[in-house]
Amino acid sequence: MNKSVSVIGGGIAGLSSAVFLANKGFRVTLIEASPKFGGRVYSFFDKASGFQIDNGQHILASWYKNTFDYLKLIGTYDKLRFQKQLEVIFADEKGNRYSLKASKLPPPLHLAGGIMGYKALGLSDKLAIVRLVNRIKKNKYSEADLKSANTDKLFELSAQSDKAINYFWKPFIIAVFNAEPANTSAFMFANMIRMGFIEKGGSELVLPNEFLSDIFVEPAIDFLKQKNADIILNKSVSGFKFNNDSISSIILEDSTEIKTDFYVSAVPFFNFKTLLGESYRKYFSRLNELRSSPIVNIHLKFDKDISHIFTSGFIGLLGTSSQWVFKVSNDQVCVVISAAEKIAEMTKEEIAGLAENELKMCVTELKDHSVIKARVIKEMRATFVPDKESLSSRPAAKTAVTNLFLSGDWTDTGLPSTIEGAAKSGKNAADEILRSN
Repeated sequence: MNKSVSVIGGGIAGLSSAVFLANKGFRVTLIEASPKFGGRVYSFFDKASGFQIDNGQHILASWYKNTFDYLKLIGTYDKLRFQKQLEVIFADEKGNRYSLKASKLPPPLHLAGGIMGYKALGLSDKLAIVRLVNRIKKNKYSEADLKSANTDKLFELSAQSDKAINYFWKPFIIAVFNAEPANTSAFMFANMIRMGFIEKGGSELVLPNEFLSDIFVEPAIDFLKQKNADIILNKSVSGFKFNNDSISSIILEDSTEIKTDFYVSAVPFFNFKTLLGESYRKYFSRLNELRSSPIVNIHLKFDKDISHIFTSGFIGLLGTSSQWVFKVSNDQVCVVISAAEKIAEMTKEEIAGLAENELKMCVTELKDHSVIKARVIKEMRATFVPDKESLSSRPAAKTAVTNLFLSGDWTDTGLPSTIEGAAKSGKNAADEILRSN
């Protein structure tokens, strides 16, 4: 008889755990407390604005191996658009436009070639960037030094100029880590540089061709149903029953008791402590508290077609609170503000006005276009803060509870809080269960 597993949480971490395990023949029960699956990766129709909305805009990268494995299993890998080589268009607050396009040389020379052609920076700025990447490639910084510092210290040691930081490093750090350099672990940053810029085939960006739910969520639920999984939506787990150092069953809010061989908690870190209750203190007391970082998405609908302005699909904004703008449809964009602690304190009306003003300041072609509708979405606890202290706060997939495993982008994947981090965490939990089976 096949072994059974309950997966608690239906975000990408939980969905990937369930999909990878179901694919290996496990009888899966997937439980989600909210009325929807997908976590931060879902789409919905907003009646008030008339928008079809992705809850969060996501750019993938060509090193997202676990994400691609997940999408191949559920049959949506072909709904992604891969760049042939890294290319990003930036616009600054003066309306200037810059292209950062990697050359066709092998890595990391391809990045050096792209940086040399990036006209937003002077020669000394460019040489400083290349110098830092080269130092990381040659392991000039020890692991201990990297783990004890945040990225701003690394910038100081490598003499990065303010222009290099603000016009090159920060747009990517904030996009990948949802944190400022001062709140980003130098160790994690160096790992991202190796994967994204130094290893072959890692720097190209990947864009979804459809709405997120159509790529990541609904096909996963269909896949699980085909594998005869039990799908439980809109019901939370109220507690666990323990038998010594293992879980004997879980109890749902309606008192339903579910017994399986294994259990995967794929809930966010801020819910995990509540989920475990008193047992948290016994088994996870050594875990320190992670901190949350917000993301704000501003959806703007224009009175005219704007598709000719966003031929690349997205533009990075420089020198503004707004950081990225994505074309959603021929008359709709989404402006993203990450690491948005201060912005999130503003009213939604103030945020929409700020995003519109900054967008028109940077992308001057939009000045004669009027915004006719706006929708602001605040994700106050979108990700964890990936600072040096977080390295010791992220638990492994395997726990001291013999049949309980953890999944979530906040677990110890070595990655930031990205789709790939979530997918990898799901694969890690599945692999640990397979080893225990």
